[in-house]
Amino acid sequence: MKKIISIFIISFLAANTYGQEYLTINPNARTSAMGDASVAVTGDAWSVFGNAAAPLFEYKNIQAQFSYTPWQSDVAGGYYLLSLGGYVKISDRHALSVGGRMYQEPKLTEVSAGWDNYPFVPKDENNNPIHLKTTRPNGKALDVAYGYKVCDKVGLSLTARYGHYATGIGSNSNTIGFDLAVYSSLPLNILDGAKINIGAKAANLGFSFGDIKSDLPISGKVGASLYAPFSDAHALEGTVDLGYMYQSESMKTFMANVGVEYTLMQLLAVRAGYGYNYYGYATVGLGLRFMHIQIDASYWVAAKSCPWRNTFRVGVGIDF
Repeated sequence: MKKIISIFIISFLAANTYGQEYLTINPNARTSAMGDASVAVTGDAWSVFGNAAAPLFEYKNIQAQFSYTPWQSDVAGGYYLLSLGGYVKISDRHALSVGGRMYQEPKLTEVSAGWDNYPFVPKDENNNPIHLKTTRPNGKALDVAYGYKVCDKVGLSLTARYGHYATGIGSNSNTIGFDLAVYSSLPLNILDGAKINIGAKAANLGFSFGDIKSDLPISGKVGASLYAPFSDAHALEGTVDLGYMYQSESMKTFMANVGVEYTLMQLLAVRAGYGYNYYGYATVGLGLRFMHIQIDASYWVAAKSCPWRNTFRVGVGIDF
């Protein structure tokens, strides 16, 4: 019985500390392959999670994508994330973006309690068999963003977010948060079609309420990217982000992300990057476009202690 109580206590403490951490995960299979640099890259379906003002400068009017991320590392196996993202340009100066995330943690079962190592059926103080109901901690979030182009070179965005986290043992947390972002795209005359993009973002400005009142992981980021099409067949984009995240005195970190993307004939993309966020990790990935269909994949390379080690992400999307 003590083992069951211990598991409940550990699960509650973990949820109280980390319950809102899924809100910091970048679900974009494209930019996660670029070291998770996302605040200044060219816009895509996932800009609602990176910089919701970026779609204002895209020539595509509609983009949408779905991604799937299962964690494969020794320290974070059994977790997965399902995400949806997209935007619609209403006009040259207005854009709406939306995103959804469903985060699942490993099941709390008899096996996870270590009972499979016992040569007997566990019983309580009254010698009755003990049965735990299988449950699974999970988080859900919905993001809605509005972007407005102030002038031809500068756009602003406001994102509203509702999040819900359930520990699986009866405790729940709800959050209301907001992101503020600015994005600027400046053409470079030295190369036809080249541009430099500058972005900044303040994320998760809000509060939590419910059984678990954990602080939101507030963060600030600035970044820049350079997009250079060398011809109709070849293009290169490099990007870098710098930022800081704070949730509590024991959970705060400097963030740095750098990535590069090479595109061949707008059909094949090769990506690589490096990021630091509590842990250092390298990423690689590929992208394939056919007509209006986009398929992306990314993979993490890191030390054994890193939760993202050996994790992969796939995304499938459409644009018009």
